[in-house]
Amino acid sequence: MKKFLGILLVLIIAALIAALIYFKGFGGFGKDSGEGKKDDVSVSQTTESTEASTEATTTDEEKTETAEITVSGHDYLFNNEKMTLEALTAEIAKLDKEAQITITSDDTAAKNTVDELTDKLDELGYKNYKKLDK
Repeated sequence: MKKFLGILLVLIIAALIAALIYFKGFGGFGKDSGEGKKDDVSVSQTTESTEASTEATTTDEEKTETAEITVSGHDYLFNNEKMTLEALTAEIAKLDKEAQITITSDDTAAKNTVDELTDKLDELGYKNYKKLDK
Protein backbone atom coordinates (compact mmCIF):
# COMPACT_ATOMS: atom_id res chain seq x y z
CA MET A 1 0.00 0.00 0.00
CA LYS A 2 2.85 2.40 0.83
CA LYS A 3 4.47 1.59 -2.51
CA PHE A 4 1.22 2.40 -4.33
CA LEU A 5 0.85 5.76 -2.50
CA GLY A 6 4.49 6.61 -3.27
CA ILE A 7 4.01 5.95 -6.98
CA LEU A 8 0.74 7.93 -6.96
CA LEU A 9 2.50 10.88 -5.29
CA VAL A 10 5.31 10.81 -7.88
CA LEU A 11 2.78 10.74 -10.72
CA ILE A 12 0.87 13.72 -9.28
CA ILE A 13 4.08 15.74 -8.89
CA ALA A 14 5.13 14.85 -12.45
CA ALA A 15 1.71 15.95 -13.76
CA LEU A 16 1.99 19.28 -11.91
CA ILE A 17 5.48 19.91 -13.29
CA ALA A 18 4.31 19.05 -16.82
CA ALA A 19 1.34 21.43 -16.47
CA LEU A 20 3.62 24.20 -15.18
CA ILE A 21 5.98 23.80 -18.10
CA TYR A 22 3.19 23.62 -20.68
CA PHE A 23 1.06 26.53 -19.47
CA LYS A 24 3.55 28.93 -17.85
CA GLY A 25 6.75 28.12 -19.66
CA PHE A 26 9.93 27.16 -17.87
CA GLY A 27 13.32 28.24 -19.09
CA GLY A 28 12.10 28.93 -22.62
CA PHE A 29 9.97 25.82 -22.90
CA GLY A 30 6.21 25.67 -22.89
CA LYS A 31 3.21 27.06 -24.67
CA ASP A 32 3.67 30.53 -26.27
CA SER A 33 7.29 30.89 -25.21
CA GLY A 34 10.04 31.92 -27.58
CA GLU A 35 7.99 33.55 -30.33
CA GLY A 36 6.26 36.11 -28.19
CA LYS A 37 2.72 37.32 -28.60
CA LYS A 38 1.65 39.94 -31.12
CA ASP A 39 0.69 42.45 -28.43
CA ASP A 40 3.90 42.09 -26.43
CA VAL A 41 5.47 45.48 -25.79
CA SER A 42 8.92 46.17 -24.45
CA VAL A 43 9.37 48.14 -21.25
CA SER A 44 10.81 51.17 -23.07
CA GLN A 45 7.82 51.33 -25.41
CA THR A 46 5.43 51.14 -22.48
CA THR A 47 7.28 53.90 -20.63
CA GLU A 48 7.31 56.18 -23.66
CA SER A 49 3.59 55.76 -24.28
CA THR A 50 2.81 56.39 -20.60
CA GLU A 51 4.91 59.56 -20.58
CA ALA A 52 3.21 60.79 -23.75
CA SER A 53 -0.27 60.21 -22.35
CA THR A 54 0.70 61.92 -19.07
CA GLU A 55 1.86 65.00 -20.97
CA ALA A 56 -1.36 65.09 -22.99
CA THR A 57 -3.45 64.82 -19.81
CA THR A 58 -1.49 67.59 -18.13
CA THR A 59 -2.04 70.00 -21.01
CA ASP A 60 -5.77 69.20 -21.08
CA GLU A 61 -6.05 69.86 -17.36
CA GLU A 62 -4.18 73.15 -17.68
CA LYS A 63 -6.75 74.38 -20.19
CA THR A 64 -9.75 73.81 -17.94
CA GLU A 65 -9.92 75.07 -14.39
CA THR A 66 -11.78 72.99 -11.85
CA ALA A 67 -13.38 73.81 -8.52
CA GLU A 68 -15.00 71.56 -5.95
CA ILE A 69 -17.59 72.94 -3.56
CA THR A 70 -19.10 70.85 -0.78
CA VAL A 71 -22.42 71.79 0.78
CA SER A 72 -22.95 70.49 4.30
CA GLY A 73 -26.02 71.64 6.19
CA HIS A 74 -26.16 75.39 5.54
CA ASP A 75 -22.38 75.72 5.03
CA TYR A 76 -20.22 75.91 1.92
CA LEU A 77 -16.76 74.30 1.94
CA PHE A 78 -14.25 75.44 -0.68
CA ASN A 79 -10.47 74.80 -0.55
CA ASN A 80 -10.93 73.22 2.90
CA GLU A 81 -12.44 76.43 4.28
CA LYS A 82 -15.94 77.08 5.56
CA MET A 83 -17.37 80.10 3.71
CA THR A 84 -20.47 82.19 3.41
CA LEU A 85 -22.20 82.47 0.05
CA GLU A 86 -20.78 85.97 -0.45
CA ALA A 87 -17.18 84.87 0.27
CA LEU A 88 -17.63 81.84 -1.96
CA THR A 89 -18.99 84.05 -4.74
CA ALA A 90 -15.89 86.24 -4.51
CA GLU A 91 -13.62 83.17 -4.81
CA ILE A 92 -15.57 81.72 -7.73
CA ALA A 93 -15.52 85.07 -9.54
CA LYS A 94 -11.73 84.65 -9.83
CA LEU A 95 -12.22 81.53 -11.96
CA ASP A 96 -12.65 81.41 -15.72
CA LYS A 97 -16.27 81.27 -16.93
CA GLU A 98 -15.53 77.88 -18.56
CA ALA A 99 -14.31 76.33 -15.28
CA GLN A 100 -15.69 72.93 -14.35
CA ILE A 101 -17.43 73.29 -10.97
CA THR A 102 -18.49 70.25 -9.00
CA ILE A 103 -21.04 70.73 -6.21
CA THR A 104 -21.13 67.84 -3.75
CA SER A 105 -23.86 67.77 -1.15
CA ASP A 106 -23.91 65.40 1.80
CA ASP A 107 -26.92 63.97 3.61
CA THR A 108 -27.25 67.00 5.88
CA ALA A 109 -27.20 69.59 3.07
CA ALA A 110 -30.25 71.82 2.95
CA LYS A 111 -31.89 71.88 -0.48
CA ASN A 112 -32.34 75.64 -0.41
CA THR A 113 -28.59 76.07 0.31
CA VAL A 114 -27.70 74.11 -2.81
CA ASP A 115 -30.35 75.98 -4.80
CA GLU A 116 -28.97 79.36 -3.65
CA LEU A 117 -25.52 78.31 -4.85
CA THR A 118 -26.71 77.14 -8.26
CA ASP A 119 -28.79 80.31 -8.68
CA LYS A 120 -25.71 82.41 -7.86
CA LEU A 121 -23.59 80.42 -10.36
CA ASP A 122 -26.22 81.00 -13.06
CA GLU A 123 -26.31 84.69 -12.18
CA LEU A 124 -22.51 84.93 -12.50
CA GLY A 125 -22.58 83.15 -15.88
CA TYR A 126 -21.08 79.79 -14.87
CA LYS A 127 -22.86 77.05 -16.79
CA ASN A 128 -20.33 74.19 -16.40
CA TYR A 129 -21.36 72.91 -13.01
CA LYS A 130 -22.70 69.57 -11.92
CA LYS A 131 -24.34 68.45 -8.71
CA LEU A 132 -23.34 65.22 -6.98
CA ASP A 133 -24.70 63.56 -3.88
CA LYS A 134 -22.49 61.71 -1.42
